[in-house]
Amino acid sequence: MAAVSPSLKRSSSEDCSNQEIKRVKADSPHYSAVSSEAFQEKLGELIGQLNQDRESDQTVIDDMKLRYEELCASQMERLNSRIQEAYKQSEDPVNERIEKINSMIETIQSLEADITQFKSMLGKLHKDVSEELDP
Repeated sequence: MAAVSPSLKRSSSEDCSNQEIKRVKADSPHYSAVSSEAFQEKLGELIGQLNQDRESDQTVIDDMKLRYEELCASQMERLNSRIQEAYKQSEDPVNERIEKINSMIETIQSLEADITQFKSMLGKLHKDVSEELDP
């Protein structure tokens, strides 16, 4: 995209005004007054053109900024969508692993309870046997 900045264009009215200034004869009694008036008018035109060019440049910059913001938002939306898809794809295997680990923990807790009960029963048996041997 090769865009030429409007401020870099040379206006044909600028060339025309320069020629008009050159046509004023140097021996004319109104030469200095006409030249300064023409110069003042030309200066006003140039300042006006410069301001228009700056406004045009700012419009171009604002348009580019808007397009880049839209592009960035679009890309971020695509990225977020892909991340969500990846989460969904990995969610099922992770949930299966979590369920398997929870099942193992329940089995371990049940075995620990059985061991505690066995230990208690073994302690009672030991006490009963000790009491029978020591009457």
